[in-house]
Amino acid sequence: MEKANPSGSEYSLGSNILFALRSHWRTKKSTLVFCVIAIIAGVLLPFIGILLPKLVIDLLTTGATPGHFVTIIGGAAVLFVILNGVKGYTDEIVNNSVGTLAAFNSITQKAEKNLNMDYELMEHPDVQMLEERAGRAWDSNHTPAHNVPRTIVRLAVNVFGFILYGSVIIAVHPAIIIFLIISAIINWQSLAAARKFEIATEEERATLSRKLSYMHKSLKQPAGAKDIRLYSMAQWMQKLFFGTLSQNEHVEDKIAARYMWAQLMEGLLILIRDGAAYALLIYLLLQGRITLGDFVFVFAAIGAFAGWISGIILQASELLRASDQTTHIRAFLDYPDRSNLGKAAPLPSGSQLPPTISLCGVSYAYPKSEKAALQDVSIEISAGERVAIVGANGAGKTTLIKLICGLYRPQQGQIYLGEVEVDKYNRDEYFSLFSTVFQDIHLLTCDIAGNISQMPSETTDDQKVEKCLRLSGLIDKVQTLPAREKTLLVREVNDNAIELSGGEKQKLALARALYKDAPVIILDEPTAALDPIAESEVYQKYAELTDGKTSIYISHRLAITRFCDRIFFMDNHSIVEVGSHDELMRLGGRYAEMFEVQAHYYQEGVRGQDGEVAAG
Repeated sequence: MEKANPSGSEYSLGSNILFALRSHWRTKKSTLVFCVIAIIAGVLLPFIGILLPKLVIDLLTTGATPGHFVTIIGGAAVLFVILNGVKGYTDEIVNNSVGTLAAFNSITQKAEKNLNMDYELMEHPDVQMLEERAGRAWDSNHTPAHNVPRTIVRLAVNVFGFILYGSVIIAVHPAIIIFLIISAIINWQSLAAARKFEIATEEERATLSRKLSYMHKSLKQPAGAKDIRLYSMAQWMQKLFFGTLSQNEHVEDKIAARYMWAQLMEGLLILIRDGAAYALLIYLLLQGRITLGDFVFVFAAIGAFAGWISGIILQASELLRASDQTTHIRAFLDYPDRSNLGKAAPLPSGSQLPPTISLCGVSYAYPKSEKAALQDVSIEISAGERVAIVGANGAGKTTLIKLICGLYRPQQGQIYLGEVEVDKYNRDEYFSLFSTVFQDIHLLTCDIAGNISQMPSETTDDQKVEKCLRLSGLIDKVQTLPAREKTLLVREVNDNAIELSGGEKQKLALARALYKDAPVIILDEPTAALDPIAESEVYQKYAELTDGKTSIYISHRLAITRFCDRIFFMDNHSIVEVGSHDELMRLGGRYAEMFEVQAHYYQEGVRGQDGEVAAG
């Protein structure tokens, strides 16, 4: 797998700004148009506000006629009112709509990435770190990354205000401008130091945030809640949670402290620079070098100019923060898939189904792991063959299956479907060849029919659903429900939903696999939660209903092996024994040893149950 680039160093400030603006333009073009109008109104409105007192004083001191006075002041006042209305409307869009639209767009982008990225990437620690960082940037509609247009508007207003007001001040005395700019540079340096520390702690904060999220999720889930109560873990979990929370708050407090000191520095600089500038302005007035109207105008311009400088520093810093966050977003969204998603070799069809599956020297290691999860595996599964992959927990069975069905890609060796290497097939088309049932059965928040067809109701074949329910043995349960196959599942989301038992979920999963009707059936420990008798019945049912298809059964329990043509026994991440049940028993190796142990356990269990009945 390609190594992730957690820094995202290839994304420049300019490209991040363009990325954000293009995103807003695609979402709603009028938003950016209003942003441009907001810049014009944001510069002109305060300028007219400080110009009006000068006009009044100048007109009064020069003896202007009432008509001339009303025309000039009235016109300026009308323009002020119009601009004030325009600014109020555009500010609402810039300050609220921009972030909200971006947040909705981010939800869509993240969902698309999560739905379409290679499954293998979802488990990769580097990709998980990138997603965590991107998640902080996507956290709300108020994050800097979601408000790049707003920041650009504010920065542009401050820059144009700086130029316009600076021109007014320079006309009076250039020294005022120089002093104000020097103080701004000092202020920028203090803010840059705070931002540098924030960037330096990004990975630490992301790690802590991921830990907190996992613990919070564990506390809410019923499976974890049972253990917490039965094993009296509440105090320990509370200590872990609040300890991690304290670490996170400690880092966040350090960042806040640095920004606080930067703001205190800014306040001190404002006091010094504005005091000196006002002193010079008063001196010029007393010397008669400026008029009273100019004094009032420039006095207000200096106060506003200082605000423009502070605004430039603040918004430039905010834009850099937005760029950093956008880098994390783009690094996650742009992380490349390894699978073939374009034009590809045609899938086997007709008499080529079901296909032969071959693995040649396949090895695989999980990211950040020093040991291989699968080592030099070479097997061939013939068309229509029924095979079992068995072995102890951790032997590599599930890893092998994920490689066969395309969820993982081998790091060494090749996998072939027929005569074609699987990498030459389109990933999503390749998935259509497999019906898989994993140990953890995922239920969609829809009705039973949708959970079986895995399709919207308008494209679900109801007659086929009923047939699959009947074949899987779930029809009796469904017929007792008022809404039958239209009954909703997942009570956490749907108030009137029902809950299925473990065995009923297994039957639903079988119905789902039958509905897809793929040529290759893969069952990865789907009966781990069942007792041996129920397990045997389920596998017998699978064997009857999947006749003519290639069937691969995975388990650490050996009840499945009698239904299979061949058995692959895994140990220490490799396949160490191959043969039928009888052949492996005659071999007297690891398979025979495990089978004898499990058979003895089952027999003891049956005798124990019989004894209890007899005693009763």
